[in-house]
Amino acid sequence: MTNKTETKTVSMKELAEAFEGKYVRAASSDHYGIAIEMRRGTIEYENDLKPELWLVSRDNENNVMGSVTLDEDVVEAIEESSGTYTIIFTVAMADVDISEYKSLEQLQKERDEKQKV
Repeated sequence: MTNKTETKTVSMKELAEAFEGKYVRAASSDHYGIAIEMRRGTIEYENDLKPELWLVSRDNENNVMGSVTLDEDVVEAIEESSGTYTIIFTVAMADVDISEYKSLEQLQKERDEKQKV
């Protein structure tokens, strides 16, 4: 029996809602065109004049360190699979994978809990 991972397409707003109140990690799947590497940040959605998705890099005190704004014209699709979201672009740019940010402490705790089993 094959264990098939299901992929679904979501909107920019749904992506932002999935990570509301959480920190994320964003990383380009390859390095061509423009590459994005964000170790810890937030995702914000605005729909004033037209839909925009903001990837906002933040430090440990939640201060903004930088941001990237994506409008709907450059986003071809956003796919979700197993909690990781992939932004696919219409321009020559590597896809960006977004997942929940986990601190080293959180990762160590999860590893320790798995070893107990």
